[in-house]
Amino acid sequence: MDTTVVIAIVVAVLVLLAVAWLVSRRLSARAQARRIEQEKLQKVAAGHREMAEAHGSSVEELKPRAQAHHEAAADHAQKAEELEQRIEREQRQAEFHEQRAGETEEQRERI
Repeated sequence: MDTTVVIAIVVAVLVLLAVAWLVSRRLSARAQARRIEQEKLQKVAAGHREMAEAHGSSVEELKPRAQAHHEAAADHAQKAEELEQRIEREQRQAEFHEQRAGETEEQRERI
């Protein structure tokens, strides 16, 4: 074989090896970047899980308080209804006695 052919083959092999090495490094860098991104996302997901757990605890803590307020509101609504009925009754009685007072005044004046 001619020396130029041997040199060309060696150069071609070296170029192929260099290209293979560059491709290998690029794939390795991509894999490393992917691992870093996965770790980052795993930490973010863990943070969200912690926050979800904290909010879940808040929900469990707030439910009984909300129920107590609902019950108190129902009691207050019932008491308000009773007071409104009493107001109506007292108004009717006040009107009745005011009318009777007027009638009694008229009767007194006639005597």
